[in-house]
Amino acid sequence: MNNDSLLSFARGYCLSCQERLQTSWTYNNLFTWRAGRLCDTCTVQLPVISGPACPECSAPGHVDVCSDCLSWRQRAETGRWMKNVSLFRYDDWMQAWTTRWKFRGDAVMAAAFDHDLRRAYRKHFPGFVPVPVPLTPARMKERRFNQAEVLAASLKVPYALALERPDGESGKQSKQTKRERLQTVRGFTAPASDMIFGRNILIIDDIYTTGATVREAAQVLEAAGAASTASLTLIRA
Repeated sequence: MNNDSLLSFARGYCLSCQERLQTSWTYNNLFTWRAGRLCDTCTVQLPVISGPACPECSAPGHVDVCSDCLSWRQRAETGRWMKNVSLFRYDDWMQAWTTRWKFRGDAVMAAAFDHDLRRAYRKHFPGFVPVPVPLTPARMKERRFNQAEVLAASLKVPYALALERPDGESGKQSKQTKRERLQTVRGFTAPASDMIFGRNILIIDDIYTTGATVREAAQVLEAAGAASTASLTLIRA
């Protein structure tokens, strides 16, 4: 974890730009104020998904179910999958933020979105058991933290480490094309089936791109006895 970001967080500085946090008091926020993690300038740059979006994967700009989700529907392995909910689009600002968070060790930066993730969980998936998407052992050693588990912990409800992911997957997703991502076999296993049997499971990950990762995880969890599966992701690419 980056110590500079941790100190900024503790001292009341914006987690993104390191500026001192200032609260703009208005009548509307007087009774709903919460401790912020981003300054006003960075907050207005957040690419929040608003307006029309695919009801099954949160892809922005779709009034009805998008073509990707229609394609997933045609596959026999869709099972008891419900939907994915994402909070933000993957634009230049979010790409820069993600690079610092995931690849430079600034794990504390995820605190900027704690409130938004908890609100989405309560609205769409109350009572679901969060299950973070695991990293391979090699990737975990490289990054020193699992970003999906950080997000799961921010929900402030018990989560289950019910999935495992062995080494050997074919390359980083950020370096793959869409077709390659869809064809990649990630080899999830669910050794702790007692944690999920008969429960509604919410898969937690940072980015939904093609849906291949969360849907493969869903298949494994359903085979292990999950009653239903869905996913909550921070970003919709």
